[in-house]
Amino acid sequence: MEEAASAGIDIKEVYVRDGDDAPEGIRTLPFTLEARTFDSVNDTVSPQGVLAVCAVPLHGAPEIHAGTWFVVAHDVSDPGNMGTIIRSAEASGATGVFVSGDAVDVWSPKAVRASAGSVFHVPVRTVVGLDDIASLGLRLVGSTSRAGAVDMRSADFSGPVAVVLGNEAHGLPADAPVDSWVTIPHAGRSESLNVAMAASILAMQVAHARS
Repeated sequence: MEEAASAGIDIKEVYVRDGDDAPEGIRTLPFTLEARTFDSVNDTVSPQGVLAVCAVPLHGAPEIHAGTWFVVAHDVSDPGNMGTIIRSAEASGATGVFVSGDAVDVWSPKAVRASAGSVFHVPVRTVVGLDDIASLGLRLVGSTSRAGAVDMRSADFSGPVAVVLGNEAHGLPADAPVDSWVTIPHAGRSESLNVAMAASILAMQVAHARS
């Protein structure tokens, strides 16, 4: 809740478990809930003593210029992966995150927790498909483990660009509407990396290449 408040998120209601202390500095008058009731509405095994109901922040169309770059989570279905991708986007200095296709809700409790508060600080926009992102004037760079893709260390990440990560099990389809393909070189027997791990590595590479 502190992360939401620091990001200026509109906090509608605050609930405190009976016996726990309300957080300091909140402007919303907290309601106290009996411990069993509080725990029953929380989806974690060992919940903290405070719950907040927040308004989902809405972001309009982004301003696109040479310095903007985005991370795209396309068809990412696991909330833990989604939250980690958003967290990596903030850590690497990305302008924002696009969520497209048949993806998990970024505001699901597990995704929010996995983002470690980043979902409140990085603009996250949900669109229907990759074409909607390209129509904004962004060059789409797809991540793949298939042969023939450019090594990310020599890839062109200049200008307004969006790096696209695909589904955990299937990745991006070969006919995805991207402008180019990059791959993360790695040794060992594994054919590919976890999508959240791949997003972290690629996002940091983009930040390095653009610095």
